[in-house]
Amino acid sequence: MNTALKHPRQPATLRGVAVPALDAATLFDVTTEDGVFTRIDPSGTRQGDEPELWPGYTETHAHVSLPANWDDTADDPRIIALQYLYHGVTHVVDMFGYPLVADAWEAGRQASPWPYPEVVHCGYAVTAMTNTAGLTGHGVEFPAPVHMLAVEADLDHALRSNAARGGTFLKVMFTDGTEQPGSPVRFSRLSREVLTFTARMAAERGITAVIDCNTEQETRWAYECGFRLFAHTVRDRTLGAADWKGLEGARFVSTLAGLRPMVMTRDEFLTEYGREGFVETQDSRNLDFVKGIEKPFGIEYGCQETRTAALADMRRNALAALGRGNLLVGTDSGNTGAYHGYSFLSELDLLRGDDAALAQPLRHQATVGGRRYFDELRGEAGGAHPLSVGATATYNLHAPGEPLSALPSATVVQGVAIDRAAIARTIAGLRAPAQRGQAA
Repeated sequence: MNTALKHPRQPATLRGVAVPALDAATLFDVTTEDGVFTRIDPSGTRQGDEPELWPGYTETHAHVSLPANWDDTADDPRIIALQYLYHGVTHVVDMFGYPLVADAWEAGRQASPWPYPEVVHCGYAVTAMTNTAGLTGHGVEFPAPVHMLAVEADLDHALRSNAARGGTFLKVMFTDGTEQPGSPVRFSRLSREVLTFTARMAAERGITAVIDCNTEQETRWAYECGFRLFAHTVRDRTLGAADWKGLEGARFVSTLAGLRPMVMTRDEFLTEYGREGFVETQDSRNLDFVKGIEKPFGIEYGCQETRTAALADMRRNALAALGRGNLLVGTDSGNTGAYHGYSFLSELDLLRGDDAALAQPLRHQATVGGRRYFDELRGEAGGAHPLSVGATATYNLHAPGEPLSALPSATVVQGVAIDRAAIARTIAGLRAPAQRGQAA
């Protein structure tokens, strides 16, 4: 297939745009040809009302194969890819079960008039064996395979199997599911011995390892065993200066949007789902469902206080990591109520809160920081800045002063302008058949 004909890339020049990731005070003229940046030249001093050019967003914690809908169905991978494009998310880190949907994703990519988001994935995650209390490791409860570890040979098999499926990093499920002091243990947990040889074997083979922890104790144990990348922020307490000193160099993914649906009221859901992009990209039955909610799920399941406290601790710890340059912006999308693309913009607003000063550093971490993490996970760390001459022309334009949850005013992927209205029509067409673009 002739890619140049399939995705026409017209030479283009943007004049007088701000590029805060390069210089917050300067305007630039930016030229793209054949899908790459060919010139990024200073052209004046910024006044403050000019459009901002940023790299496309990178979702650093997604689960493409898990069901995000309230009826426990998963969207067609072709829909998920378009949901990301619609919201300006151009790079996706899938941390659980991508091989299940890879064929459908690739078929959609081949047929798409627009370049798809790039994906990096782990293959299948690794977790603990069933313990004497009958608890399974976290991950077994989801509709995707996991590898269970007891000895080094188990990990060797998992690494080889995942590599054969295209996985380039290792996802380790470690948490026992506790969220706040006194909350119940839900899962078995890898032993310190298994954690240690897992970190060692991954390092010996040059494989980046990301670990899933909830509590400060779990995080510290994993850190002591050699892990430095954490799929969530700590949720059982707010870390102090001494805690951070003991976690030097550790990086954390925010994932507030993945937990918040469990504590939201009906009015909060209606407000959350009322932004532009929801009805255009998500199944309308989700909106119908939340209209009937009488009380938050946290109250229904007896965990409203602990999950509300966990969410507050996670945000405070995420902002502390942001201040240290160690925050990665991700949502845990694929969990119920956390939607691909749409919830990424929600994540930015949840992190920002009422502090306008956080907008620029958050957008930087969600773009430049996320892209570098993406490259690291696919084994290409140390590459060029995503906004540099010769780099792929993948970017968003943002109107100044808009909320972080606002859609980019324009999205360009590999030099191709994305047509949001056409994407919405395509998603509607994929949902039209009896299956509505979903699988149980």
